[in-house]
Amino acid sequence: MSIKAKNAFENSHPRKPKAHVRVGEAATRMNSKTKAIIVEVTEKEYQADLVRGLQEDEVLKPGRHRFKRGSFLARHGRPPGHASTSIKVHVPLDLDLDVLKYFKRRAAAPHASSYQTQINAALRAAMEIEKGETAGGVSIQVEALLADQRFIEAVAKRVIGRRPSPRKRRRRAA
Repeated sequence: MSIKAKNAFENSHPRKPKAHVRVGEAATRMNSKTKAIIVEVTEKEYQADLVRGLQEDEVLKPGRHRFKRGSFLARHGRPPGHASTSIKVHVPLDLDLDVLKYFKRRAAAPHASSYQTQINAALRAAMEIEKGETAGGVSIQVEALLADQRFIEAVAKRVIGRRPSPRKRRRRAA
């Protein structure tokens, strides 16, 4: 369901009360609008966890605890070197009609990716060619040459042609 359709559906239906979920004995209230989770822990539950052998720093203290979904990355950020290739950004893009028709025609084939995905893949391939490498770090030109049987045969002929003629080996005096 698209985001617009989901919002329209939610706005046309009366809101349900906040859900209460039981996690063990603790009452957990989830608020989907703020993406917060509130956990209420009683003294009895706290003591029961300690009796089970959990350490004090591993157990929530009695009371009400609020957790915000997605806050870890907000506090800590992404790890260094983390690839952001999966982040999609909506960009209005003017394409030539023939280019668009070409990708839509390819997308109409059975089991084909959508035309947007194919355009993204073509742009990524062009970007990798410009950088001179693929995701594996090997030059695209090298991969293309290694896949070309005629090139491999031509190299083999040159290598064979450059081999020195067999020489007689001299035996070393013992």
